[in-house]
Amino acid sequence: MCRRRVRLFMKKNRFIMVLLTMLVSFFANATGQQIDNLTITKIRSVGNFHVGSIYDDSIELWFSTSLVWAESMNCTVGYRVYIDASKTHMVSAAFLAYASGKTVNVYADDTLPLRSGSCEISYIDINK
Repeated sequence: MCRRRVRLFMKKNRFIMVLLTMLVSFFANATGQQIDNLTITKIRSVGNFHVGSIYDDSIELWFSTSLVWAESMNCTVGYRVYIDASKTHMVSAAFLAYASGKTVNVYADDTLPLRSGSCEISYIDINK
């Protein structure tokens, strides 16, 4: 009986449901972006940079091409991203790609900590 009422409500109010869905998607902001086929030119490992520095325990990945971020992204630096050093599996993947000369795809997430305009990545793909 309850399912029938829900279906009836949905059928009668389809326009309102579509409108609400469109409004929600309009106000939703992108929190991440994938950039493909990047060549890592330098990896910088940072320990304790300064007392309480935002760079502490991070790995910087520098690329041969400039990173172009969407306007909705809070990333502003166009040449590097970060990996938190505690994410050892991602650090290993970055060093593997660098040592073997493979390109990578990265997904930067601007809801993760920003380091002077550089985004931290959520994942890294190694391309064959």
